[in-house]
Amino acid sequence: MSTRLTQLSAMIAAIGLFALTALAIVTMLDIAGREIFGAPISGFSDIADMIVVFAAASCFPISLVERHHVSVRFLGKLNWRLRESLDLLGHSLMLAVFAVMCWQVALYALDVYRSGQTTWLIRIPVWPLWFATTFMIAACVPVQALIVAEQCRRAFSATPLRDPQSAETALPDAEAEGRP
Repeated sequence: MSTRLTQLSAMIAAIGLFALTALAIVTMLDIAGREIFGAPISGFSDIADMIVVFAAASCFPISLVERHHVSVRFLGKLNWRLRESLDLLGHSLMLAVFAVMCWQVALYALDVYRSGQTTWLIRIPVWPLWFATTFMIAACVPVQALIVAEQCRRAFSATPLRDPQSAETALPDAEAEGRP
């Protein structure tokens, strides 16, 4: 995977991490205000709901780049080409899921914009959050397309390939020297 793509995905995830950190700080301030002064932060639940959606979406691209998703590998132990082909199928399905998800979230964001929807308590518009969330999910489509292209190369390789996620791959020197 491209270093630039990994860096961009990490920057997007850092934005999400910043948002979650801000949410944690504001949550502590809200609790302190409620318990000590009897005055919680007005509209905190409105803001918290919006931050969680955005932060979760901002973590998707890096999770794809670093392949931090669930995979079932028991059939892949039979043959390397079968393993790579099943991975190709899984990555292709994930690409389709993210494309549909992007499309649906974009439609929802447009609907929220057109309707002028606001938060319940403090009445701030929610469309900017949904457009930003759409952007985060849209970033996943080209990322996953590159992963599918890489997996195609692996699935149709002329030579047998090792599983990039196996413990054997992590220790090539020990295997070369005959150590377990």
